[in-house]
Amino acid sequence: MAVLLAVAPKIWAQQAKELSLQQAIDFAMDHNYGLLNSEKDIEAAKQMVREQTGRGLPQINASVGYKDNIARPTSLLPGEFVGQPGTDVEIQFGTRYNANMSGSVTQLIFSGEYLIGLKAARTFFEKSNIDFFKNKVALKKQVAESYYNVLAVREALRIVDSTLQTTQKLYNETKQTFDAGLVEDTDVDQLDLLVENLKASKTNFTNQLGVTEAYLKFYLGMESTDTILLTDDINQLIDLKKQSILLEKQFNYHHNPDYASLFKQKEISALQVDLAKSAYWPSLNANLVASTDAQRDAWNFFDTNEKWFFSSFWGVTMNIPILSGGQRRAKVKQAKIAFDQVNLMEKQLVTQLELQYQTAKNDYINAMLVLNNKEKNRGVAEKIYNKTQEKYVNGMARSLDILNTHSQYLTAENEYINASVSFLRAAESLEAILTEMQSQ
Repeated sequence: MAVLLAVAPKIWAQQAKELSLQQAIDFAMDHNYGLLNSEKDIEAAKQMVREQTGRGLPQINASVGYKDNIARPTSLLPGEFVGQPGTDVEIQFGTRYNANMSGSVTQLIFSGEYLIGLKAARTFFEKSNIDFFKNKVALKKQVAESYYNVLAVREALRIVDSTLQTTQKLYNETKQTFDAGLVEDTDVDQLDLLVENLKASKTNFTNQLGVTEAYLKFYLGMESTDTILLTDDINQLIDLKKQSILLEKQFNYHHNPDYASLFKQKEISALQVDLAKSAYWPSLNANLVASTDAQRDAWNFFDTNEKWFFSSFWGVTMNIPILSGGQRRAKVKQAKIAFDQVNLMEKQLVTQLELQYQTAKNDYINAMLVLNNKEKNRGVAEKIYNKTQEKYVNGMARSLDILNTHSQYLTAENEYINASVSFLRAAESLEAILTEMQSQ
């Protein structure tokens, strides 16, 4: 038992995953379920390009056929052909067994639908890569915000736990003083109430910690039973974001992943118009066919002394569309309407991105100002609370003063933590909108 107790913490430490914020982001890029699924979309788009390319390559097919004429068809011939005028003569043509082997090669020479379809498939593949990058940007933001939430709850839990220990000690000392008849029972009751409130807050934050860690594991692509240790400190992360050059960066919507994705969609929509128009164009195909046949009244197809009859031909086929009852025209109009809709979406997106950037920038600046204010308030509240504790121990303050200053201190700490998370979130939002497309 002693050995197990000594080894267990080491085993737990080995199983726990230590993660800085950047390590958490990198881990999520390799294990997040949604991103892995998005990566599959790229592979599917790549295969779509190969499928479309294959349509323009030679198509080779072969077939083998066998027929057993159990009851051969009967034809009627006029009797005059066999010297029996006025009668019909029954004659059966063909042999009992027939076999056929053939092969064909078909080559597409020209097709507007093929050429435009191939270009559209390649453009769709490029869009899939852009969408994958978009998902990576969104995942980075999700992981970072979830990481901040865990740190914030842990910080709140640390403060409550530390305050609980100090207050519990103060309560015990006051209880002893009350037992000696030196203080009133209300002082003991108020401190006891404060201790119970802190215990309730500790339980609440402990439960919140479990929930926030569960969300972080989900975004990371971990199992719920995995253990994680976050190595970054929330105050260090705040300092890094304050020192960043986010406010110095210029926003260019042309490099934004959302705009790049929609621009590719616009290209695809334009190709859809060309694809609909290509239905008016003729198409040209060449084909070569070779076959060999055997007819037998005895089943001896593998007899090398019996003949197989070879035949072959090649040809060119041109399909010329003439009249479709207005279907082709309607398809072209539908494609043009879809293209016009994408153009409207592009204008809307540009305005939306500019608005998002201005909002994110203002939120970042305001969040920094609020954070600085809350940080100052927290320091003042903590100083007042510590001074009141000293006065209470020296008999210069009442338990009610402890209760009031403690409540003020916890409120200031809570507001500071909330302001910290809001600032970090605002920084992530601004960083996300400023993220530019990278070459895939």
